[in-house]
Amino acid sequence: MACLEFRRAAGADPGRLSAEAAAHRDACPTCAEFLRQTLALDERILAALRVPVSERGVAPLTPNVVAFPRIERRRWMALAASIAGGVLVGSLLWVSGPRTSLAEDVVRHMAHEPGVMVMTSAPEDASKVERVMERGGIRLRSDAGMVSYAQTCRFRREDVPHLVVQTDAGPVTVMVLRNEKVTAPVKFAEQGYVGTILPAGPGSVAVIGPTGADLSQVAERVAAAVVW
Repeated sequence: MACLEFRRAAGADPGRLSAEAAAHRDACPTCAEFLRQTLALDERILAALRVPVSERGVAPLTPNVVAFPRIERRRWMALAASIAGGVLVGSLLWVSGPRTSLAEDVVRHMAHEPGVMVMTSAPEDASKVERVMERGGIRLRSDAGMVSYAQTCRFRREDVPHLVVQTDAGPVTVMVLRNEKVTAPVKFAEQGYVGTILPAGPGSVAVIGPTGADLSQVAERVAAAVVW
């Protein structure tokens, strides 16, 4: 199970994980922390729903205080449940949304250039690679591998370097996301791709390969070769 799948399952029902999801939680500290935050949020919502309300529904009046009509307990509870539900939905989106949507956007972007991540011995034109890296404000050390494709792409309203690097594990796509921060590595497997988004420099670096590719060592090495 990939991190993206785990977060969808945990977001839907964090208290009842499948055996596969539980195994992923035990093996992935980042997702274990995600689950902890989600469960803590549920507890806060339940605590809000347990706020006591007097049977009369109003506090005793004091001088110079305008009396409002009494509100039945059931209406108070309905209002509390409605507010708590809104907080729960909004908070879950805040906790899980950024990482999930970033991975999905990376995969969607890959679909626009399906033929560039191929194994080849032909390097990209050196001047083009230099221009793309200069626009992105980066350099790529030679130990990352040979760059066979380089393009400046529009991604989330930003121009970002999109590279294909030939590695000993095969070709991988590298997207340098200067303005997309992640606090921990995010792994995903979607639509024929596997990948990892790693914290790097002021933002992050996404390393993507075809389904079945072993990126466990390649991703960190390639991301570390990006010089900001």
